[in-house]
Amino acid sequence: MKNLFRCTRATAAIEAAIFAPVFLLFTLGIGDLGVGRFIRMQTNAAAEAGAIYAVVNSATGSVCASLTTTCLNGIKAVMNDASGDASFCINFTCTASFAACDDGPKCLIVTASYPYSPLLPDAVYSWTQSTTVKFTGKIRVS
Repeated sequence: MKNLFRCTRATAAIEAAIFAPVFLLFTLGIGDLGVGRFIRMQTNAAAEAGAIYAVVNSATGSVCASLTTTCLNGIKAVMNDASGDASFCINFTCTASFAACDDGPKCLIVTASYPYSPLLPDAVYSWTQSTTVKFTGKIRVS
C-alpha cells in the first residue's frame, strides 16, 4: 500500500482530468460572452446606419420622404454594410416604418433583430441564454 501512495506516474493525467473540464467551460463561456457582445454591436450598428440613411435621405421630395421600395432597399443595403454581413437583412429581420411620435409629428422607426443562441446550452451557465437581440432607431420627421 505504501508503494501505491508514493507512485507519481499518473499525477499529470489525474490533474488534467480534473481541471480540463473547468478550463473548457471557462474558455467556451468567455467565447460565448464575446460572440454575444459582437452580435449586440453588429445589430446596433445596423439599426443606427439604417436610421442615419433615412435621416439623410428624408428631405421633401427625397428618396425616403415616404417609405418607397427604393428607400427600403437603401436602408437594408446600408444596414448590411454596417453589420459587416452582406446578407444580414436577408437572414435576419430589418424593418423600417412610420409611426406616431410621443410628442406629435410622425417618426421613422428602423429596427434590426438577430436571434442569438449561445454555444453551450442555457443549463451549463445561466448568465447567457437564447434571446433575440433587437435595436431600434427612432427619428422624428416632419
